Amino acid sequence: MIKRGGSTAMSLITVVIPTYNREKYLPTAIESVLNQTHKEWKLLIVDDASTDHTPTIVEKYLDDPRIHYVLLPENSGIGKTMAAALERIDTPYFVSLDSDDWFDEKTLEILLDEMERQPETTNVVFSNTVFWKEVGDTRELSEIMRPPIYEDKYDYLEAPMVWPRFYRTQAVRDVGGFECDDPMQGRFSHDKYMLLKLIGTGDIHWVDTNLYHYLIHESNNSHTKNWPQWTKARKYILTKILKLWGDEYEPAFVYTPEGWIYVNELIPKEKPS
Repeated sequence: MIKRGGSTAMSLITVVIPTYNREKYLPTAIESVLNQTHKEWKLLIVDDASTDHTPTIVEKYLDDPRIHYVLLPENSGIGKTMAAALERIDTPYFVSLDSDDWFDEKTLEILLDEMERQPETTNVVFSNTVFWKEVGDTRELSEIMRPPIYEDKYDYLEAPMVWPRFYRTQAVRDVGGFECDDPMQGRFSHDKYMLLKLIGTGDIHWVDTNLYHYLIHESNNSHTKNWPQWTKARKYILTKILKLWGDEYEPAFVYTPEGWIYVNELIPKEKPS
């Protein structure tokens, strides 16, 4: 099902909010887009077959012609939800916003300006992330992350994830879009998968500004209770990325006592004589 408003002014940016049963948080995410200083955007909300009141909540915003809503027929996970979004994007740039997070009011203005200054080889622009922890009915500031910036792409295999990810749309399509070929079918680590594919074909650019607000709560997809699924996805994805990057190394994986997996060493492969 697709619902959309009327025509809009020329937009360069699509904001994608993938969502599944986030009725408690979704209004904050949507309002943070509405409150942007840069007003010429499209908002695409892709609902992964929510069973809560998400459709009713979104309905209240559809009078705005910039807002579009897609309700998928069955729950299929975040990777396939983003793939469905990519099929519908007709702007040169897009940025993802998790439905339990929110933007700073200048996020789109700053990211668009930075991307427009970059060469065509820049695939992604990102910034600092402000982490908040949900405590009862309140939010407490947890930390502000200024992500490490590396010159060697291999260092990004175990680098912290970055937010927000302001993509060059064609670059995402050129690397095959959001794939769901891992054992968990795109339900975990889809963002890392895409970022590493784009690092393999171009550059990423960091803006030293706090533009993204990430909420930590009990139902986060990245919660420790989901780590067994994450490890299955990560092992496949990291192994595949190394092959895409030239197949020069064999990854040596280590499991932590908590069940997380990481690459401990890259073992050079012997080249055929």
